[in-house]
Amino acid sequence: MNAPIKPKLFLLKPGYGDGGNQFCPDCALVLGYLQYEPAMASVVDIELIDFTRPRQQLVTLLGEDLQNSPALIFPEGVLPNDVSVSPITGRAYLNDGRAICHWLGSTFGGLVPS
Repeated sequence: MNAPIKPKLFLLKPGYGDGGNQFCPDCALVLGYLQYEPAMASVVDIELIDFTRPRQQLVTLLGEDLQNSPALIFPEGVLPNDVSVSPITGRAYLNDGRAICHWLGSTFGGLVPS
């Protein structure tokens, strides 16, 4: 019996920009949430990606116009409530840090942002 395919969570690697001292605040929010709720890290596959575009992993899954991160991308054919859908690939996704934290907490019985 195969394990179900997990949603994929893409987060930008910190340390980009001219001085290498910038980070994505929404990605940091999601990483902080995972510190509060470490069990949530086991329900998604987490991939840290480079800031530089094109972000090929996101282009492949969502299309050229949807490269924002953080991005929680659901397995093909999975369409939870209150998510966006790529018009190019038909994949369901969330790309807002608070929405990702809320979805994780609501879906798996954890904390949710207020």
